[in-house]
Amino acid sequence: MKLSDDQRRAVERSRQDVCVIAGPGSGKTRVLTERFAWLVEKRAVDPSRILAVTFTEKAAIEIKERLIARFAADAGLREGIERAWVSTIHGFCARLLREHAIAAGIAPDFSVLEQPVADRMARRAAEESIDELLREQPEKTRELFESLDLSTQDDGPQPDLARSLLAVYEAKRLSGDELTCADTQASAANQARALAQRILDDPTAGRTGNQRTGHADLREWARAFLDHVGEQPFELARLPVSLAHLVKNSVSRDAAWQLKNEVLERVEAEWLSARHAPLLDLLREMLARLDARYRERKRAQPALDFAGLEEETIRLLQSDEAVRRATAQRFDEILMDELQDTNRLQWRLLDLIRRRLFAVGDVNQSIFGFRHAEPAVFHEYRVALIDAGFEIDELHENHRSYAQILRAVSRVLDGAAGIEARELEAVRGSGAAVERYVGTGDRAEEAEAALVASRIRALVDSKEREFKEIAVLVRALTAVAPFESAFDRFGIPFLVSGGRTFLEAREILDVMALMAALVNPLDEIALMGLLRSPLVGMSDEEIFKIGREKWREYFDAQFGALRKMADFFPADALLARALDECGYASGLSERARANVEKFLAWLRRECASRPRPLAEMLEDAEVLRAQQSEAEAPPPDAANAVRLMSIHAAKGLEFPVVFVSALHRRPDLRKPVIAFSSAAGLGARWRNLATGAGQSDTAHMRFVAEWKRKEEEEENRLLYVAMTRAQDRLILTHAGGKRQSAWLRMAEAVPATLETDSPPDPPPAVATRVEAVPERLCDPPAISGQHDSAAAVTSIVAFQECPRKYFLSTLAEGERIFGGDGGIAIGLAAHRLLAGEKIDDPEAQALVARFDESELGARSRRAIRVEREFDFMLHVEDIVLRGRIDLWFEENGELIVVDYKTDRDESRADQYALQLRL
Repeated sequence: MKLSDDQRRAVERSRQDVCVIAGPGSGKTRVLTERFAWLVEKRAVDPSRILAVTFTEKAAIEIKERLIARFAADAGLREGIERAWVSTIHGFCARLLREHAIAAGIAPDFSVLEQPVADRMARRAAEESIDELLREQPEKTRELFESLDLSTQDDGPQPDLARSLLAVYEAKRLSGDELTCADTQASAANQARALAQRILDDPTAGRTGNQRTGHADLREWARAFLDHVGEQPFELARLPVSLAHLVKNSVSRDAAWQLKNEVLERVEAEWLSARHAPLLDLLREMLARLDARYRERKRAQPALDFAGLEEETIRLLQSDEAVRRATAQRFDEILMDELQDTNRLQWRLLDLIRRRLFAVGDVNQSIFGFRHAEPAVFHEYRVALIDAGFEIDELHENHRSYAQILRAVSRVLDGAAGIEARELEAVRGSGAAVERYVGTGDRAEEAEAALVASRIRALVDSKEREFKEIAVLVRALTAVAPFESAFDRFGIPFLVSGGRTFLEAREILDVMALMAALVNPLDEIALMGLLRSPLVGMSDEEIFKIGREKWREYFDAQFGALRKMADFFPADALLARALDECGYASGLSERARANVEKFLAWLRRECASRPRPLAEMLEDAEVLRAQQSEAEAPPPDAANAVRLMSIHAAKGLEFPVVFVSALHRRPDLRKPVIAFSSAAGLGARWRNLATGAGQSDTAHMRFVAEWKRKEEEEENRLLYVAMTRAQDRLILTHAGGKRQSAWLRMAEAVPATLETDSPPDPPPAVATRVEAVPERLCDPPAISGQHDSAAAVTSIVAFQECPRKYFLSTLAEGERIFGGDGGIAIGLAAHRLLAGEKIDDPEAQALVARFDESELGARSRRAIRVEREFDFMLHVEDIVLRGRIDLWFEENGELIVVDYKTDRDESRADQYALQLRL
């Protein structure tokens, strides 16, 4: 595909910083790649002198692969491209820090923490900091606990102090600012005093009884307010009278209106700020200790988290002018992708090294505010170039979507907050229509999901589309349950991605309830969840009938034996046995079974890499569930399945058919109890001493106002991104009802295709295919062998020689019975020497020298391929056999297997033969 005039103009713009506004489907990645290639081909820039920074590893790989293919015929340039700096900003930081580790004062072999590991480490640091201050300053810390408006929300997870501190800590790190306080001068209090005085000075008297009473009450309030305003009288922060009881257009009424709607809330915030200033100091101390503990833990590993990579790189560049200058001079050009998703810390880093910048982005597609992305960075960069007299490149052509889709986007979102008006030109012309479906009635969400499923089946059954060409996008994956159920009924394969659905799937919660009950049978929440799950299968009525005192008996009867094995049995094997004995998998769908297998595989990897008790394994799984986004296991035919995903996960993707669904769902508008931003400072929501209700201090109030504005803008951009993923057909769907979201009201600009509370049922062919075989309960098969057992080759050989000797040798006294460990120690030392280790053991060294001088040793040195200490696993009959080959090498097309024996006895050749044969 040739570049358009606009694309080519952007690619070839020179002698200035470049800002490219790349709308959806405008070929942004292609423009960035072509810019790199143009610099190499036309400007003879060495690929190693170009830094290309992308938002994701996937984008970096895609750009590098395109460039390698472009220069495949030139070996020298291809090699340069392969070594070029094309990576995420974190990849760039890690590479630079490893090159200058000594100057940066960090270990050269530092590792980069996976996000879940970093989150767990930071959480422990936060909890320890709180505990430490509670021991040192118990009264003040308890006052903080009592004063903060924590754990009073009725909807969703309850905030806690550690989580709130971590959110502030992350915001502070990524902004690069200090934890300042907002200006607490009593500006609102002074304004309120002036208004209260105006009420007292107003001679107006009410004409009616209510007006006279209201005016008198208001004057009495104003007098008390002026007497006590400096004493933080919370009870005076509310007017005692309705504005309807005051004379219209009077001085008193105008002053009261201003107090009620504009001033008193700010006065209360100022009172709270002044009253709780010492507690804010305590919060800052907690955050300082959190930071110190967390950094110390990372240094001990040594390791850095993602924000730490950016922080340490900035510190290196700011503290070492020689390194900064060398780094800046190292790159003639910097190419930056997705500039609108950059945070302030990343922009500060980029600003330290850039000489000439080519930045691509689109403010309308900035949707990662929860990661502290700041679209203002892109806006400020663009304005700076305009002010300097430079031209801005805009890519209007859309190569993705039909014109009807782009017109619908404009109709729905033009003029919305956060959306820059920009005409999108459809290169592909006109095509399929835009549709809107509405589920109504008492079960409106289920009706909506059935309409979506029915429409998908119609598209696929008519051969117009395949399942893999269709995506269903929702704001958050909390909305997917009705669609999963409907897709199962309509026989639609699907894959959920882009959220925490894997560890929040019903079947995984069942397994985790079993883990929790095995760890602590007194955990009644876990026990009840286990009893009512398919693992036990009791109904709520049965659980209630037997009573709480009997729950433990039922658990012991079914799982008591397993619990006794929990201390020495691997977690994955323990749970696999429990699930097999219950026949749990027989009642699961293929997707659910795949999820269980994925969870067991995760446990297996964890047990292998870091063996730990079941209780700790459960804790790590819970943390992972709360903090990590992890897709479900793919269905059996994942290559041809509908994608059910969050809009954030769909960013950068495109599909022929896109459903933007659950438009009626509202975003999570809960605000943090403790908050920080560069503009607002550090603030909190406190309990009002008079009413007990939550009330923001000055900084928190400023934060909330800023947050509401940004949230509204980002919500609109999120819908913009969702709608512009569609290539051929865009279908908007929602449930009808009284409570309408902003998205639903905007979507009504598209005429409804169908509104119904009676969606069609699955077609007979699907119903027959899914339900042709009736369910039949069967007894689990008898286990004839220990299929999950594993044995070492040496154990098999010992058992063949003498079963009784094998049995006795496994006892604790086995080594003493059969002669100590002197020979074993020499043998182990020889094996380690032969594997390449350095061991100071003269006897073992002599044995190894004999082997090296032997014919077999000489043959191994001449071999074309040699492997030492080679682990293997093999399924033999009912046992998984594990072992290690001491040495094997390839010679003249044959494989020679060698087993070292430092106590070789020719009379025992038969025993050695079995070992070698296995």
